[in-house]
Amino acid sequence: MQLQSKNHLRRRGAILTDQGFRKLNQAKAEVEIQKNFKRCTLEDLSEKTGLTPNTLSKVFTGSVGVDKRTLECCFNALNLTLLKEDYLYPLPEQDNFAEIGSMSPAEICLTIKPIYDSPLETLGDRSNTSQTHKIERPQDNLQPRLLTPPGGQMPLDSVFYIDRPILESLCYEAIQQSGVSINIRAPKQMGKTSLMTRILAYSKNLGYKTVSVSLQLANDEILQNLECFLQWFCARVSKQLDLPNTIANFWTQSLGSKSNATDYFEDAILVNLDRPLVIAIDELNQLFAYPDIAREFLLLLRTWSEQAKARVADSNPWHNLRLVTVHSTEIQMNVASNQSLLNTGLVIELPEFTPDQVQELARRWGEQMTAQQIKKVIALLGGHPYRLQLAFYNLHHQTITREQLLENSALATAIYADHLEQQWSNLQHYPDLLPLFTEILRQSNLVDCEAVQASQLYKMGLVHLHGIKVSLACELFRPFFCDRLPKSFP
Repeated sequence: MQLQSKNHLRRRGAILTDQGFRKLNQAKAEVEIQKNFKRCTLEDLSEKTGLTPNTLSKVFTGSVGVDKRTLECCFNALNLTLLKEDYLYPLPEQDNFAEIGSMSPAEICLTIKPIYDSPLETLGDRSNTSQTHKIERPQDNLQPRLLTPPGGQMPLDSVFYIDRPILESLCYEAIQQSGVSINIRAPKQMGKTSLMTRILAYSKNLGYKTVSVSLQLANDEILQNLECFLQWFCARVSKQLDLPNTIANFWTQSLGSKSNATDYFEDAILVNLDRPLVIAIDELNQLFAYPDIAREFLLLLRTWSEQAKARVADSNPWHNLRLVTVHSTEIQMNVASNQSLLNTGLVIELPEFTPDQVQELARRWGEQMTAQQIKKVIALLGGHPYRLQLAFYNLHHQTITREQLLENSALATAIYADHLEQQWSNLQHYPDLLPLFTEILRQSNLVDCEAVQASQLYKMGLVHLHGIKVSLACELFRPFFCDRLPKSFP
């Protein structure tokens, strides 16, 4: 048989479609839930499938096409059947999927199309048919899995979620205790809401009822008035539990709003539940602009937690209550509001990723990096989850080279423009910190710092603490802030 010419098209490695990727990760998540949320790592799957972790990384990231039998092996290991709608082949003109990464998502949709499933039928075999190889948009259910830019909560089945095993285990153990209060805090985009979501999923697996309330949904006029806020809060919880809203029956002016809310929770919510209830309150920091409201609400939550522990379970409907609060630390609570109320229960301060965690994240994105390169990435970006995810996302899509990133080039600054502007906006809320932060920017060594100011800058994610000294959190900040801070500071 005559060999195909270079002009003839030939099939390359397969990648998962959106549908295939979703099925694979959902099955993986179910395995983890069955094992009490013990993470199913690429090493675990390697033992189960006989495939190398590197090959499995290609499957889960879609960075490079693989043999169809590799996809079948992954699906079979998770008790799935690979269907023709679960995968496709990039156009044969592409040497591999990494080349596609340099295109925009819109261009990818226009240049990738499904081909026939039969392994015996190559595109070259069909070159004389009416089938043409023009650029066209694929069927909706066969679109390649387009990775969305990082930001916000990570789905439960995300292959890019990096575990913090000790902290997660603490949360999973604590949520089983009556009256527990878990307080998750860190600067923005550190993974707080993603951890909260996993605590709720773990609770559901235990058979608990769960409610998630984001204070971003509350209008300003609601947040400014304690009575309006507590009525709103009670209504949000009732709605998610599919319970009737009978707030009007419990609201008596002579008793006060905190007493009314307590009666409503006890008599309209908790008594109607035959199992524990986990209430997660996200974006608690939305209340910090209203210190009186924040103080009263936190005191109420503490009272409810104490009530859950005060009496025996059989005669105490509060026994079923568990609380999770989440807040960002950039905008700090007014001292007059009693910040100690944020230190009750189990306090989880999310740390930055370790070098090993950064190495694992790089591997999941298909980036092979040495320990020295990982060290340079951390020097540039810190161990900040969002900054790292955004770096690997752009490396994957080839919008920046590794050299441009590590050199802290103007292109790197442009990629992080929104993030950096948010940091600048946060800093401007505290003008008394500007002289000190300017000094930190100008020094390559550790800088002496008063404890209060060091704590403020640390909570904003701008510095790392080293005892009584501090250092800049990451080199990405240095050129950006140097251009904006006043030159007049000594």
